[in-house]
Amino acid sequence: MQLSRQQAVAKQMICNVCHTGCLDCHYTPSRERGAHAMTRTPPAANCTGGGRSTFVCHAGTMERRRGDSYLGKEFSEPPGLPEDVHVREKIECVDCHQTGPGGMGHIERKATCQDCHIEVEEAIAVSVHKNVSCEACHVKVLGGYEMTSWGPGHIMGAANPFKKYSLYYGPMEPPILVKDQKGRWIPMKVWPNSTGYIKDPVEPKPGIIFRWPKGETHDAYAQLGTFSFPGGNNLYLAWLQLDQAAHPLGKSRTCGNCHDRTRQVARATWEFYDSQGTEPFTGRHRIVADEQGLRVEGLEATSKIELMPGGRTEDFAAWIHLGDIWKTPGDFSIPRSDKKKYADLERGIKASLARLDEVALTLQAREARGENVKKLRRRWKEAKAAVVHDPAKAEELIRELSKNVKGAAAGNQ
Repeated sequence: MQLSRQQAVAKQMICNVCHTGCLDCHYTPSRERGAHAMTRTPPAANCTGGGRSTFVCHAGTMERRRGDSYLGKEFSEPPGLPEDVHVREKIECVDCHQTGPGGMGHIERKATCQDCHIEVEEAIAVSVHKNVSCEACHVKVLGGYEMTSWGPGHIMGAANPFKKYSLYYGPMEPPILVKDQKGRWIPMKVWPNSTGYIKDPVEPKPGIIFRWPKGETHDAYAQLGTFSFPGGNNLYLAWLQLDQAAHPLGKSRTCGNCHDRTRQVARATWEFYDSQGTEPFTGRHRIVADEQGLRVEGLEATSKIELMPGGRTEDFAAWIHLGDIWKTPGDFSIPRSDKKKYADLERGIKASLARLDEVALTLQAREARGENVKKLRRRWKEAKAAVVHDPAKAEELIRELSKNVKGAAAGNQ
């Protein structure tokens, strides 16, 4: 469908909201420093503050769309999701996402855990989890859009055939793990999308398609094809959106969360609210990933839909009419594990952690006597990092550490 100039300009104004200038990041006014205060290091709230700081930028792409909020709590959508563990350590976005070769303003998209968590990175690199990203275990819940539908509505006060109805906000837990372009497991936000007014039919394609095949990003989509129904807006193009999640990092999933079964199931609950179409209503669905494919099941409203004057579900909730279309074939299952080997490994991890607790108590007692145990502390930290990430290496380190601690203690008697 051809947009008029007024409609195109209105859409462009929405896009321009996220294109930043210097002030959006560095402007930090306060009562103490005055109205024209600047900062060299932008605080995280300036990057992703949901409008509660100087402006919004990644609040749209992260907190609202991907749902991987860094600040969490009142800044997340919906409010109340966990903050990233690094927020509590007062680590700002630019501490990890540093300036790239392009100079000022060219912040690196990719960040590595290795700069700070050297022991963990070294342990993972030679372990059975070497092809599993840190986020795969340490990101457990996402918020933001749980569905998006494009249809007739008003943008900037003018009628527009492609109004974006995306405020299906809610939590999805846990993220779906998917192999990236290089075969590494990463967490993904998965949600259904549709848009009407498609002129020509589009054929479905099996599996998922990465938007940047060479790996510049790991975002992907599943092309489900075009569909129609009586009273709809011409053909509807449907797809599953898959966006890589990087936050909020925190305490990891349990081992059983992945290895108790090969089938992945994420549960999403949401509330849709918009100034157009309908009064707020709630709903839910499941994202399932297994040997049969990737799909959405149980998509339904859980409260009454009360239309506003002129509102049509065909516009803001085409999913009601499209039915069971949200699926793509392929193997999205977690690799099957040897149950006995896994059980033995889990018992070994618990035993190793108990031994490390004993060593920690000994080191604490020696510190209280004024002894210098910095080197032993570093070895303890290295062993602790290896327990889950490389148990075989951890066993070797713990034996060495226990021997050194006991030997030093005997020498001081």
